[in-house]
Amino acid sequence: MGLLVNIDNGGSFTDAFATDGERVAHIKSPTTPHDLSQCFVDSLTRLSQELYGSEDLAQLLGETDHLRYSTTSGTNAVVEHKGSPVGVMVAQGEEQSLYGAAERLGQSGLWQAMVPGAPVALRINAGNVDEAELMAGFTTLTSHGVSRIVVALPSPEEESLVKDVVLERYPRHLLGAIPVLFSHELVRDEDHGRRLLSAVVNSYLHPGMEHFLYGAERITKQNHLASPMLIYRNDGDSARVAKTTAIKTYGSGPRGGMEGAVAYAGLYKADTMVAMDIGGTTTDISTVIDGAPTELAHGLIGDEEIPSSLAMGDIVSIGYGGSSIIRVENGEILIGPESVGAAPGPACFGRGGSVATITDALLLAGVIDSDNYLGGEIKLDSSLAESVIEQEIAEPLSVSLEVAVDQMISAYEQQIAGHMKDIIDSRKLNTNNSDMLAFGGGGPMNANGIAEAGGFKRLIIPAYSSVFSAYGIGFSDLSHHYRVPVAEVEARGEEVALAEMRQRAQRDMYGEGIEQDSWTENLTVLGANEGRLSSQVYQSGAVASMAKDVDDAALQLTATHTLQHLNLAPGAEAASKAATATGEAKINLGGKAMSLPVYSLKAAQAGDSGTGPALFRDDYLTCLIRPDWSFKVSTNGDLIVEKQP
Repeated sequence: MGLLVNIDNGGSFTDAFATDGERVAHIKSPTTPHDLSQCFVDSLTRLSQELYGSEDLAQLLGETDHLRYSTTSGTNAVVEHKGSPVGVMVAQGEEQSLYGAAERLGQSGLWQAMVPGAPVALRINAGNVDEAELMAGFTTLTSHGVSRIVVALPSPEEESLVKDVVLERYPRHLLGAIPVLFSHELVRDEDHGRRLLSAVVNSYLHPGMEHFLYGAERITKQNHLASPMLIYRNDGDSARVAKTTAIKTYGSGPRGGMEGAVAYAGLYKADTMVAMDIGGTTTDISTVIDGAPTELAHGLIGDEEIPSSLAMGDIVSIGYGGSSIIRVENGEILIGPESVGAAPGPACFGRGGSVATITDALLLAGVIDSDNYLGGEIKLDSSLAESVIEQEIAEPLSVSLEVAVDQMISAYEQQIAGHMKDIIDSRKLNTNNSDMLAFGGGGPMNANGIAEAGGFKRLIIPAYSSVFSAYGIGFSDLSHHYRVPVAEVEARGEEVALAEMRQRAQRDMYGEGIEQDSWTENLTVLGANEGRLSSQVYQSGAVASMAKDVDDAALQLTATHTLQHLNLAPGAEAASKAATATGEAKINLGGKAMSLPVYSLKAAQAGDSGTGPALFRDDYLTCLIRPDWSFKVSTNGDLIVEKQP
């Protein structure tokens, strides 16, 4: 097969992974938020350097079968309130209430950023639209400087009437035509307020996403990528740029890690797996239960966590990352949520950082190799780390530098474990029967300490942990989802609803370039059960009865074209043999100076094993094995760390 290339564009770093089944390359490249096209190209170029020994973007893309890409652009636009302003039209009488969602939406800074002007009312009487009123509403909204308009009315029929008038007055071929999104065309949801929010978020993100993603796709075409670039979505699958809605990119990066966790839960026969992804800014926590990711029926948008109409992975982000600011308040060590990001970064980066971070502490503890951080791309300065920790932590606590470093590491691990325990308890899981999967640039460094504090007995560090979200994207297929509320199915009839969804699926798959016999359909009845997504296999004529035990029930058709996936080595067991250390490192662990053996996971063979305390170090991997824990390398090249009896 040709190359499978996956790129995960994160907030601090852009991760890339490529393999053809024999060759493997993976890199981390600093994200360039001012121009995401730059880090996109940089990542591909550096992959080519890894594969061929010299930069050759055209050769890389010419050999690529599938390029899957997830971007942080939409997530960042929501967090930073930097999208395109949207005008809103609603049914008369709902201008203030927003279909009962005004209190929830109006109090959020996100809504105020997305919708700068007051909504405009529309009246539809006896199936007729007052065209003069409609055009006056358009004029009012455009005077507020909006670049797009959302029309959200109670029924698709009402929106269709408005659409006919809009297209007649503002035909799309005219330069003056303003883009209009009709909410029911994006998603069918009987909760009008939730559907309104989803449509507004989509329109808010659309221009920026469209500009960037089509630019990225143009670059791939210029360099001879034969198949269309695929955009990885927050539902766990992919589609080409022209068939992707902007809101589906929100939170898509962490979902890649969740998809990888699903594959690993199956590989290691874990009934319950808790995934922990630590990056530069946040720690993302998710769970896989009985081989399936836990999902929210109504995915949450923004820091205010406003429910949307779309299901999303149940991924909880907390402000603990390698660049999170650590400080002392009232004699206690507090962490985040503020972060110094990749620039200026931790003090030890030498880029102007002037606050303490866990990266600075791990450097002074001897866990991180100052000369080989990110494969040697950044040389870390321990004197700068000493200065900020002495000033920001040691002096306020009236302790020595060594004690301050140890307390920072302990606080970091204990606090993440505490948050994780709260999440696990809310889902009624038992960590005694759970495995922990740790990944991300900072995940493995403190993973063993967090696992110990959290009561886990087995910890798994993937072979490609530093780029695991990019790696996980490689388990996705090309798919499209179509959903109709059960009430609408009953009103119109199952066959009518199914025929409409199948027609849309055929149209979209044709647009993807997929032949009729190359995709399959899957029918399910979905709903919310205590907020979680519940799914049942569709039974003809039984939709109403299947919907009784869930909220917001809907009939869904999923059209799927299977793509090539990454391969996992079958089985995980290998005969044990003593691992060979590649060197030694002096560290301070628990207030005690000691010399630990250093191992390389990249150079290890299946079955290599040993006991802690020990260190694993590679270009993009650092993992501290704690005392009373053992380790073993699996046939898949992963590091399995287990608590000793």
